[in-house]
Formats: sequence, structure tokens, C-alpha cells
Amino acid sequence: MNYDELCDKSILLLGKTRALSEEEFDALLKLHKITRVGSFTDDVSLIIEGRMMNPYEQVELAHLYETQNAPIVEISSVEEWLCRSIEPNRLLMSLKLSRNQERLVDFLQNPYITDELFFKLLKLYDWQKEGLFDNDTNRDVTASIIGRFYVDLDRNHNVQYAMSGLAHLIEKYGSKELISAIAELPPIANEIKHPRDRSLNGVLDAIALHSETQESILRLLLGERAALLAHREPLALEIGLLELNDEEVNRILAQNMTLSPNGALQLESTYPDLIASKTVLDEERFERLMNFVIPCHDTESTIIGDGSRIKYGMTVIVALASNISLNGVMQQKLYALGDDTVSGSLASNPITEREILDHLFESGQFSASLASNPSLSPDMLESLAVDGDAEVLSALAANTATPIETLYQLSLDRRYERAVKTNPAFGKYIQTHNIGWF
Repeated sequence: MNYDELCDKSILLLGKTRALSEEEFDALLKLHKITRVGSFTDDVSLIIEGRMMNPYEQVELAHLYETQNAPIVEISSVEEWLCRSIEPNRLLMSLKLSRNQERLVDFLQNPYITDELFFKLLKLYDWQKEGLFDNDTNRDVTASIIGRFYVDLDRNHNVQYAMSGLAHLIEKYGSKELISAIAELPPIANEIKHPRDRSLNGVLDAIALHSETQESILRLLLGERAALLAHREPLALEIGLLELNDEEVNRILAQNMTLSPNGALQLESTYPDLIASKTVLDEERFERLMNFVIPCHDTESTIIGDGSRIKYGMTVIVALASNISLNGVMQQKLYALGDDTVSGSLASNPITEREILDHLFESGQFSASLASNPSLSPDMLESLAVDGDAEVLSALAANTATPIETLYQLSLDRRYERAVKTNPAFGKYIQTHNIGWF
């Protein structure tokens, strides 16, 4: 229905308004030159079915449905239309001048105002120097934030009234605007500056890890949550994190696949095995790590394909063989070492070339490593299952590439049942085929 056609006409509301207070409802009707009457007459152009109708109103509505003297609509559609006519600047100025917190909260709970207006209104709310859930009104406002942006609220309605719900909202539906708005809430902003409320840890952790969080906010979290920030991919504040010179932070950074070449070079001598396994490799770094000498007892020598002898740290070489950025030339150089541990690492690497995998498979020496490789062909994976080795079967149970028939057979064995049930590929198959397994 085109509600704009109601200009200079009368409407009847049976029951109460929902998203708007009665005063706001009437004020917006007046803006459109619409008159609200208390009872039905022939002049009424629209009947609105509100909430919480009393028995008399219910009887009258039933009668009006029978007579169909005027269109009958639900209150929400009318309120949504009226809310489009709200002038944001005028409303904001009115609320600033009046400091009417009750009216402000009513608008924050209104689902029909725009997100842009919602964020502006949120900045006007007075938290009274208390926490997000410390009083009824604060609880209502916090619930309105979660309720507005949490998509599947009907199935998770309790999420509105728990601190974990706010953290989950950020994790699942966070955007730059939403995360910034939450970070600026006085209870959150104060906690960032002066940490003391452990109940907010989950919320701050979610902000620190989310890819949409702005760097200006991340910088505020750098002191307390440096280790979490080091986990972020893509990495942010790399220079600041490295400048902390913190062992735990540096170890995490060395395992971050988005660490810059310069950052990797800075950490290479201290954490060569981690850099070798995780950083994106170029020829120069690969060769440097291939010849990396660890000055301790695990430094060994080996004979490579051309008969020459090189000295290297085995842990670094094995780590290199697990790196998913290896190109074909790098793989061949590692395979040519003829070392079983290195070959085992190549056998489980999903980017190892088919030719090498075939050779490793034919050798019969690396079954457990091959069984964990999602790039191995279904035929090869099925043939590995025939072996019956517990380590091989355990790897197959967790491999997303293992054929469904093989996974099903493994699920019947208690030793591998859990691994199969937590295998994403098997779970997807069960859901797709609507089998009542879980």
C-alpha cells in the first residue's frame, strides 16, 4: 500500500504502537498530515492492527475484518514507513537539548531507523559510569546493539543478554562501523585504557582479532593484547609488534604467513624453523635456509644427489619441506636430499607435486604422512586404508580428501570415530544427504 496517499486523511489504530512511542507516532503522522481517530467512522481510510489490544478492540477488529470497510495493516509496516521520514539532524539536536534518555533509548530499540542514525544516537547515551549490563537501561541498550546486528537472533535470543553475545556479534557480524561503535562505548573505551574488568576480555579479544578492526583501535590494544595481534592474518602493526622485542610475540609472528619479507628476515636467525615452515619463500630465502647451520648437537651432514656433502640444521630442512609456498624446483632439491624425515614432510605437504608423491607412495615408507595429505588421489587413499596400520587409519579419518565410503567404515571403529565425526568433509556429507548422524 502507498501510505503517501493518506495525506489529509484519517486512520484508526487498535492497540498499542510497537517501535515508536505513542507521542512519536502521532508526531510523525502529523508531519504527513494524517489524523489518528479513536473509533471507526466512514472517513477512516486505514485500520492499523497494533499490539496489546484490549478485548473491546479485538472484537471491533474482528468485526472490521468481516465488513472490510477499509484496508487493515499490521503496525510494523506503518511504523517502518513513518521512520523513513525522521530527520536525523533535527532528532539529534532535540535529544541533545532535552537530554531525554528515555526517549533516546526508545529510538535505540527502534529497528526501523538507519544504522547511521543508530550509531549517532548511541554516542548520546549516558552509561552513568556503569558497565554494559550493570543496570536495566544499560542492559537494554546493549541488547539493542546485539539485537540490531545479530542476523539469526530468533535461534539465539539469549545472546542479547550475555557479554559473550557481544563478543560473538563482533566475531560473526563485525564491520568497521560496528566495531568502532562498540570500541567507543564508554565501558569498553575505559577498559581499553585501564584494564580491570575481566568480564570484558572476550569482547576485547574479538576486537583485536577481527580483520575489520581499524588500526587506530588496534594501537590502543597493542600493550595488553600484543600476542593476539601477532596472530592476525593479514598482520597489522607489524613494526610495532617487532619493536616490543617480546619472545612470545616474536615466536607467534614467525609463524604468521602474512609476515613481511623484512619481518621474516629480522626473525630468521632466532626462529629459523618457524620461518622455514610458514613464511612465503623466494629463492634467496630458500637457499639461505637450506644451508642454515645450527651451532648445536643436531647439526648434521648429509650427502645430496651429486655426491657433495653439505652441513645444515635438520629441523630447518624438515620445516622447509612442510612450507606450502614451495615451488617445483625447491621441492626437487629437498627430495634429492634423500632424507627420510624430509621426505616424510614432503609426503604430507598438500602442494607437493604429483611426481614426487607417486615416488613416495611407491616406496611404501611414508604411508602415515601420505594418509594425511588432502592432495593425494582417492585411489591412493583407499589403498592406504587396506594397510590397517593404526597411525595410517587415524590420519585417513581426519583427512578431508578421504573417500566417504572409507570414512564411514572408519567411523565404525571407536578408535577413529571421533576423528571422522569432526572431519568437515564427512560432516558436510551427512548434512547434504540429511542423514541423522549427529
